Amino acid sequence: MMKKQQFVTVLAVLSLCACMVLAVHQRWRFPLVNAVVNTVLLPVNAAVRQLTDAVSSFRDSRRLNAALQEENSRLKKELDNLRSAEYRLKLLETENKELQAMAGYKQQREELTLLAARVLGVSLGDLHEFFFLDKGNVDGVRPDMVVTDSEGVIGVVDQVYRHYSRFMLISSNQSRMGVKVLRRESRAVGVLTGLGPNRSLLQAEYFGRDDDLRPGDMLVTSGIGGKYPAGLCIGTVSRVEADVTGLQKLAQIEPAADLSHPDRVYVILQEDVKRRIEKEIAEEAGEAKP
Repeated sequence: MMKKQQFVTVLAVLSLCACMVLAVHQRWRFPLVNAVVNTVLLPVNAAVRQLTDAVSSFRDSRRLNAALQEENSRLKKELDNLRSAEYRLKLLETENKELQAMAGYKQQREELTLLAARVLGVSLGDLHEFFFLDKGNVDGVRPDMVVTDSEGVIGVVDQVYRHYSRFMLISSNQSRMGVKVLRRESRAVGVLTGLGPNRSLLQAEYFGRDDDLRPGDMLVTSGIGGKYPAGLCIGTVSRVEADVTGLQKLAQIEPAADLSHPDRVYVILQEDVKRRIEKEIAEEAGEAKP
């Protein structure tokens, strides 16, 4: 009895399944069966479709994110290359301007024998008052030679080795150099002294109380004593005051050269004094013409 019932049940289920399959494929038309099939399968079909759409959307999103990341990486690399190229271009422009200025200075100072040099670095332990050059004894460098750039005097050589040398900044406390006012109506003479490497200004002292010295005056090396060439630019007077005794004048000087980061410089190996005097006479004669 049980086996017969089971058989009938299985047969009914199979028949129902066959009808549903035929209904789904629309080979047979059973309105009631079709309604049941639609009621059962449509929600399942909607859920399956939503799941499929979600999976497809996730895959598309992954592919899009990967493409965007790759594009972002490419653009970032291009931007870095552009920045690097821009930096190199600016560096080349700066170096070109420095070289042009140095070349122009050499042409203007034909009475000087100049040796081009590069600053290697600061001398450790010397409070940034001393720097090393890449030129030495074999290049003709000697102690007490002046180091300058296209703007003005930077320092004086104090130690010389075979292939390199050391120079002292004019801002050093140990520095002393004769200077004079370039203005023809004055020609006041004094001594340039450093105030230390951390001070942006220099000091000139030993000017007479009645000397004509004003803010804005340009100071150059005096050449008195013959130790240093005359007429080298030092800087501009920014302030004038009397010393503690009231018998002399002191002047604060803004240096013409950049003393904080010297790089490309000249070492003055020799001065043609005769040629320099002839040049000064010609310049004074030109100024004297109405």
